[in-house]
Amino acid sequence: MTDSSLSPRRLVLGVAALWALAATVLLAVAYSRIAPLEMWDPDDYLRLQQVRDWLGGQSFFDVTQYRIDPPHGVPMHWSRIVDLPIAALILLLQPLLGGAVAERAAACAVPLITFAGTLSAVALATARLASRRAALLAATLAATAPMILFHVLPMRIDHHGWQTALGLFAVAACFDRRPLRGGTTGGIVTALWLAVSLEALPAAAAIALLLALRCLCWGETERLRAFAAAFGGASLVLFAGFHGRPAWGQYWCDAVSPAWFGPLIVAPIAAAIGLRIAERGGVGARIAALVLAGALGVALLAATAPTCLAGPFATLDPVSRHFWYDKVLEGLPVWRQPVDNVVMLIGFPPIGLAGTLAAWRAARTRDEARNWLTMAAILAAAFAVALLVQRAGGFAHGCALPGTAWLLARLLGKIDRWQRPPLRVLASAATFLMLSPIGTVAAGTLIMHRVAPVANRTGLAPCCIALNSSLDPLARLPRSSILTGLDLTPRLLVVTPHSYAGSGHHRGSQGIRRVILAFTQPPEVAHRIMAAHGMTYVLIDPDGTEASLYAGAARDGLAARLLHGEAPEWLEPVPLEGSTLRLWRRRS
Repeated sequence: MTDSSLSPRRLVLGVAALWALAATVLLAVAYSRIAPLEMWDPDDYLRLQQVRDWLGGQSFFDVTQYRIDPPHGVPMHWSRIVDLPIAALILLLQPLLGGAVAERAAACAVPLITFAGTLSAVALATARLASRRAALLAATLAATAPMILFHVLPMRIDHHGWQTALGLFAVAACFDRRPLRGGTTGGIVTALWLAVSLEALPAAAAIALLLALRCLCWGETERLRAFAAAFGGASLVLFAGFHGRPAWGQYWCDAVSPAWFGPLIVAPIAAAIGLRIAERGGVGARIAALVLAGALGVALLAATAPTCLAGPFATLDPVSRHFWYDKVLEGLPVWRQPVDNVVMLIGFPPIGLAGTLAAWRAARTRDEARNWLTMAAILAAAFAVALLVQRAGGFAHGCALPGTAWLLARLLGKIDRWQRPPLRVLASAATFLMLSPIGTVAAGTLIMHRVAPVANRTGLAPCCIALNSSLDPLARLPRSSILTGLDLTPRLLVVTPHSYAGSGHHRGSQGIRRVILAFTQPPEVAHRIMAAHGMTYVLIDPDGTEASLYAGAARDGLAARLLHGEAPEWLEPVPLEGSTLRLWRRRS
């Protein structure tokens, strides 16, 4: 198949068909979770609860979760941008299907919509870099990438799928043949990417830096100027549109806030103005304009919110960091991951980098070579970030797809010239499998488990939140405040009317510390904490990872006592028929 036989329309239809097939498979994988509303991660539950609260009357600009650490609650760092499509689908479907079914339909549809965006972005970037044939291959490879697919599974409604899709659209904009359109689109998409989550900052900064280098080395000033102006302007518009008046005085480090106005709004707009002024001044003038703009942005950040220079988690106390943050796999570097995660994370991007560099060396024009070299730099930066923070792996794997697709297209082109059809089919299938993300995962896992069969013993395990027991008895109790595990809280918020002491979300650091101390200190400490904060019940999952973690850390702590059936006298057991959870009421 060549570009002459694969028209733009056929490429669109091919990507749509791939999406439909992959979406069907993903729905089948998640089917057993839909009816019981079993989501994949605590953040998915909390996202649904945030949407429920908004639709139930909470202000659009107020993302505080008041049922965590009451009465003041926890101000979440999440954006309403991700809530919008979920809420829209619920409102649209509720009159037809009822509230419960509408929620489940929205929780299935929204991740699959983001998956369509990811496939489209991958195909667009690859078509601009290589060919439409390679673009179709890239989309096919994307449909086999576990690091991408996990974030778009039905019932996976957190923001990671949006981050991957928006990041890849920003990459595709870098290679638009029309500099003004590409720069403007890239700036807007990057601003939206960061508005969804500031986790994208390292990758977005890498893209901006590469555009600046292209401007200085190859004179691509128009693209950079359009990108900077659109990025700064869109960042301001998005903040104004999704935040109320109080937010203009809150200097948060973990989301776009006035603390970040210097780097995200002032600096890019200053860069766009400076590049316009320095347009006829040569390379030196452009360097001066960019350096001054960057220095202005950093200076404003340091002057208004110096603590943000240390990162959003720098202020976590040692107890919360040890028992919670350092146990969250998605935020840990590659050397602290289980072997299966390591193989999944590192196996595929080197293939993409090899293909990208091969495409650069084989480029027939100067512009083509520059684009592939830029793509190689973006991939290298994305992969480096993913090695430090596992949750960035989806974007890194997406960046590896264009180069892998180019390499696959070249190899398949050579195989197509073979004389024997059976050999062509077998060789084509084997080549695709060896270069695909799922193929590298399978091969790497087999090798690693043969070489180091015990390497998966990291001491870190994901919390089991798919509770295979009834929560109805707990939901029927009078509304109360409950002391329970951090990872249990989000699901319990969705299926019960109660409030809870804390959850694994860093802005609620006081609640996190309170929960950990209550379970790891002697029972008298928990008694004082519960009395001071009006908590009526203690709830544990005896089969859960979190309870075992607390019990193993302190043999005389409350968690260990409860797991061994040694409840203190100020707690009386409350039966939960049909549930594996264990509940106690505090005696007044």
